[in-house]
Amino acid sequence: MKKNRILLVLTGGTIGSICQDGVRDIAGDSPYLLLREFRRVFPGYADCDFTVITPCCLLSENLTCDVWQTLYEAVTEAVLNGSGTPPVDGVLIAHGSDTLAYTAAAMGMLLRHLPCPVVLTAADRPINDPKGNGLGNFRAAVDFILHAARRGVYVSYRRNADGVQVIYPAARLRAADCFLDEFSAYGGVPLGVMEDGAFRADPSPMNLPEDAFRTPLSPLAPSGLTLTDRRILLLHSYPGLDYAAIDPAPFAAVVQYGYHCATACTEGERTSLLGFAARCRQAGTDLWLGAFKHAEDELYATTDKLLCAG
Repeated sequence: MKKNRILLVLTGGTIGSICQDGVRDIAGDSPYLLLREFRRVFPGYADCDFTVITPCCLLSENLTCDVWQTLYEAVTEAVLNGSGTPPVDGVLIAHGSDTLAYTAAAMGMLLRHLPCPVVLTAADRPINDPKGNGLGNFRAAVDFILHAARRGVYVSYRRNADGVQVIYPAARLRAADCFLDEFSAYGGVPLGVMEDGAFRADPSPMNLPEDAFRTPLSPLAPSGLTLTDRRILLLHSYPGLDYAAIDPAPFAAVVQYGYHCATACTEGERTSLLGFAARCRQAGTDLWLGAFKHAEDELYATTDKLLCAG
């Protein structure tokens, strides 16, 4: 019987935690409970040969760029193994849900060139909680690796509203909201869903054609990339954001995410992005603004002022 080889990367998070005295945390071998329970609950996957690595183990809210560096290097080394021939048919990364979207975006860029699918998944409760979705998310990820026949980086997570097992493109996953704990995709369109072990792609034109996912991609990042070399500050616009309290000098770049109309405040001594942009320029700190609309669209006066300021 042919064995399906899957690299299982355990990183901690809720999916690797247990609850003791009302507190969820990683304790002892709790991250390994995921695979044990999967084999017990779903014995039909005996043909799956899991190689388990644990490059890091933490609650994902404690994640830093150092963890990304470790994860990136561990997965790349395990899959490519220096020979260019994949020793596995797919990679499954068990991750915490709080920072799942951030890691998915990072790995979506850093691991896009791997010759096998990479799927991240998470859980809303510890694996030994019968109300949790972790085992279902994990099973859908395994099925996607085995049957979808696609390269690239993805996320498997059950939608709370209707219980559908959704597959998201990793780079388009939005962080879960704070009220319903619901993940979504930028643009509102996931890649597709898993139904009875089979992948059904969403036909939206926002998604690439199926053939595109079988095309080998070159690495997006240079070899020997060090993610901790450059500090980047992320800002989101909100009323009263006090730019005067922010020193851009220690950062290599500032990413300012504006309002949905690609606008930001351009008035006020402390609240104008124009003044902050001037200080970034003086400090030699790159300032990136997002997310702008199509160039042919009309601009608001505030956006026009930002563009005219360079």
